[in-house]
Amino acid sequence: MTYNEREINAEELFEFMESISKFIEKEIKMYALGGTALTILNIKKSTKDIDVNIESNTEYEYICKIFSNLGFERNGIRWITQEGLAFDMFHGSNIMGTELLPDCIDKSKFIKSFGNIKIYTLSLEDIIISKLARGDSRDFDDIKRILEVEKINLRKLVQRYKETMEVSVGADYQQKLLDLIEIKFKEWKFSLDNDLIDEVKEWESK
Repeated sequence: MTYNEREINAEELFEFMESISKFIEKEIKMYALGGTALTILNIKKSTKDIDVNIESNTEYEYICKIFSNLGFERNGIRWITQEGLAFDMFHGSNIMGTELLPDCIDKSKFIKSFGNIKIYTLSLEDIIISKLARGDSRDFDDIKRILEVEKINLRKLVQRYKETMEVSVGADYQQKLLDLIEIKFKEWKFSLDNDLIDEVKEWESK
């Protein structure tokens, strides 16, 4: 099977969930990530693949068995449907390469059910954090969209980012944050919080 790299919108995404729900006899909680979550929340128009996290090991193994029985082709975390749709399924608290805080699931927002499938989205703060940790140009584009349309408490976001990165990944996490709240904010003509920027710069010296 070949991944067709076609963008899908929320309606098409929900149609896919509806189509597979008839084969699922146990409750499955799927937590939409990244661009998938932003598409569901109408913050962006479409996503190039479906990214979800399934926390429960039992639910994860069950849905993998269902996908295999449906003839989806597996390559690592990615499953390709017969139509060429890419479905990336993460497991546990590692979200797109970032170990989010344990309460990320509790902070998620319930969206809707399709039979036994319950769809949630991660909080916008955790979506920003996971995207910032990866930090490619598309991630920054998505972060910009979020900040333009939603009220995000920047100071709380910075604190949660710091707490997340301290238990997740390496030494350059301060610079990634500065790339956002200083460099990108200037580029986007967003207001700068110079006191907050100075506080982040002091992290390295502690």
